[in-house]
Amino acid sequence: MPAHVDPKKAGKVEIIPPAIANSLVEKNLCAAIAQAQNTTSDVESALFTDAEADGCTGVALEFSGCRFVRCSFSDWTYKRVSFVDCLFENCDLSGLRLENPTFQRVRLQNCRLTGTELLRSVFNNVVFVGCTADYFTIAEGKLNRVLFENCRLRESLWQDNKPKSMAFEDCDLTSAQIRIMPMNGFDMTTCVLDTLQINPADLRGMKVTSLQGLMFCGLLGLVIVDA
Repeated sequence: MPAHVDPKKAGKVEIIPPAIANSLVEKNLCAAIAQAQNTTSDVESALFTDAEADGCTGVALEFSGCRFVRCSFSDWTYKRVSFVDCLFENCDLSGLRLENPTFQRVRLQNCRLTGTELLRSVFNNVVFVGCTADYFTIAEGKLNRVLFENCRLRESLWQDNKPKSMAFEDCDLTSAQIRIMPMNGFDMTTCVLDTLQINPADLRGMKVTSLQGLMFCGLLGLVIVDA
């Protein structure tokens, strides 16, 4: 894995990738979570493959230096969950609802996040690549060095977020909603923005193609008349 995502490819967002050991100990996901809860410790340097972790509950949980392959997560109830230096490959997080999660140096590749809700989250050096995330919600998040690349984000909701060094590349945001999330400086020219719902104030400074610009004229109260 490269030391950094190419800034040009990432819309001038430089991403620090997860630091994961080449050799990991394969463990049972549910057993590892139970042990961490019983000993109030973190789950560290583990490989989880074809595992399901449903209905997990507790106060806090942290994964560090872990790799998840074809794992499924649902119905978690935690006050705080942290993922540090983690890689998710072909995982299913659909319908997962997390409050106050932290993602630091995390890569999610070809994952399903349909209906996933991340509330009051903190993102630092996070990449979503090739993910399917219709009805995905991020609300009240702090988003620093975040890239969405080749993701399907139809009817997703972005509300009251504070983005910093964030980019979308080749994403489908058809019918997505952006509320109280300033898009100044975002280059959206490679994205599908059909029927995007966005506040005019958030729209200011966003880079779009000429065709995309015509689509947003209605939000600005403009009436286009052919000469």
